[in-house]
Amino acid sequence: MSRLRGARVLVTRPEPEDGGLGALLRAVGAEPITLPVISLTPLVSPAGMEALRAQVRSGHYDIIAFTSANAVRFLALERPSGSGTELFAIGPGTAAAARELGWTPGPLPQEFLAESLAEAMVASGVRGRRVLLPRAEGARDVLPRALERAGAEITEVALYRAAAAHASAPALHQLLLDAPPDWVTFTSSSTVRGYAELTPGRTLPPASRVACIGPVTAKTAEALSMGPAVVAPVHSLPGLVAAMEAASVNDNTR
Repeated sequence: MSRLRGARVLVTRPEPEDGGLGALLRAVGAEPITLPVISLTPLVSPAGMEALRAQVRSGHYDIIAFTSANAVRFLALERPSGSGTELFAIGPGTAAAARELGWTPGPLPQEFLAESLAEAMVASGVRGRRVLLPRAEGARDVLPRALERAGAEITEVALYRAAAAHASAPALHQLLLDAPPDWVTFTSSSTVRGYAELTPGRTLPPASRVACIGPVTAKTAEALSMGPAVVAPVHSLPGLVAAMEAASVNDNTR
């Protein structure tokens, strides 16, 4: 039996209708409380997006690299028939989103981080190749800089912006006041910053523990005085749930 059974877990990311972190938590008996602390706003016009898709369909890009499933969903491009464009994904969730559109991603990096994705892509050969990086505004520059140093021709496109979802603030404040969750989960640095913006001057409830999907998110949480109790060794949604389960098991064996 999962040690998360009955645990109340705050999910701070916008969730897809067909699953996501909430579904994984329900599968182990936890009670997810979904209150997105960020909203995603498209930055490319419909005409601009169609022009970008047309470039991909024409074979202009040799490689597309996605660092989030959200970027895959915003581009929303089915793999063109006979396309020779390679696609790389930072982790299993991003790869799954690409496969839904008919793409076959290359091997996943050893760790689901931009640094590891860069290593995998450079090892595959990027010199002289045109690489499209469709992603969030303000994303870290680790990946494009590494690819440029390896001789790739990079085109970065900011598809969307993540901003604090102020509509969630009243419900979030009420939750923290009346029934604090056992766990608060952060799956990106933007969710950490969104939570902090929606709860200015507040600290986490004493009984709530923070779980972060990986070290980059954890570093942001630490900088905002929300140091995590758990950082998932495998930087994916299933890895996050498994890390929380392991922490709960350890609590019960002390």
